[in-house]
Amino acid sequence: MLIAALIFVISLATVVQFAVFSWRAGLLRAASEPISAQWESMADSAAKSLISDEFMNITAYGKLCPDIGAGSVPKFRSLRLYYGLLQAVTKVSRSFMPENLAWTTREMALCTRCAAVMLSHQLDRNQALSAAARSF
Repeated sequence: MLIAALIFVISLATVVQFAVFSWRAGLLRAASEPISAQWESMADSAAKSLISDEFMNITAYGKLCPDIGAGSVPKFRSLRLYYGLLQAVTKVSRSFMPENLAWTTREMALCTRCAAVMLSHQLDRNQALSAAARSF
């Protein structure tokens, strides 16, 4: 019975680890996509500043913009959750482990870039669908 429980716990931990790594791979893939030219100035200023307000501004703007053509588009919810976790790690790391601040800063910049890419694609889809609706 104990061996079965141990196998179950190890299997569950492996599935959770796989899910986390798969989600992060999707985050990296989304962040590496190009941003359309009309939104690039906004995204570059947000990603370079590394200020938490920029991430919050992008996600707030994403809440205001309707996602008309939503298919299998990633949502901001998981990204906001990860960013909040990074902010908590940053607060704890300031006093205990200051060497982790560089990692959390890079991850926060990655989240900002990913949010900017997601917002850019959402706005492009909305503009394309709006133009198609106006053409009728």
